[in-house]
Amino acid sequence: MKVGLKGKILHAMHPESVRVRLISKDIIEALQRGLKKEQGKNEVLNDMWVDQSREKGKEKGGKSATGHLEGLNWEVLIVNDHVVNAFCLPGGKIVVFTGLLEHFRTDEEIATIIGHEVAHAVARHAAEQITKNLWFTIGQLILYQFVMPDLVNTMSNLLLKLPFSRRMEIEADYIGLLLMASAGYDPRVAPKVFEKLGQVSGDSALRDYLSTHPSGKRRSKLLSEASVMHEAVAIYREAMVGREIDGFFL
Repeated sequence: MKVGLKGKILHAMHPESVRVRLISKDIIEALQRGLKKEQGKNEVLNDMWVDQSREKGKEKGGKSATGHLEGLNWEVLIVNDHVVNAFCLPGGKIVVFTGLLEHFRTDEEIATIIGHEVAHAVARHAAEQITKNLWFTIGQLILYQFVMPDLVNTMSNLLLKLPFSRRMEIEADYIGLLLMASAGYDPRVAPKVFEKLGQVSGDSALRDYLSTHPSGKRRSKLLSEASVMHEAVAIYREAMVGREIDGFFL
């Protein structure tokens, strides 16, 4: 990817690179704190039976639900291109295009986008997509024997692939909301970001049915729900109190 984007990747000391990397660093550190907290919970169960159970799991090749996030070499690249896009690869490689930064200028807006993309890696959506595509293909091959291929392809897209993809995006929105809040960025900004993103990318009434991504309005509505936003704001306030305490002792 670096070879393909050669000449377009901004220097590490470019102001936009520095800024996005610092915001990404906040998000990643919030994720790592969360992982340590989850691992710490298990230490209460410190007895022989638990130790033996863990050893058996390791012998069988069992991994923790967050094992894919351990030891990642996170890297952030800023690409000088008018494309309004950003993504995070499973190996912890975050790519942000300057076209996105032209529309989203505040730190909170950028943190919303990066939190969402990192959430895809957290939820292992790339691996999940590969697995689901395999089953979709097997199902299509079976149906080809009874139904016209074009009809099978159309129906599998509308009824299986697209809804599944939209569900992953909604899941990443939620995880990303909690990540940005934990990193100390106000989550109340997020609904407006996704609504704005929908406007930039050209929302339509059919987007909730014919696209891989839900409409910006739907994403905004889901994140604005009282239970979701209340949880995120509580995490944000806790993070801000922690910052004040750190600052006091420093």
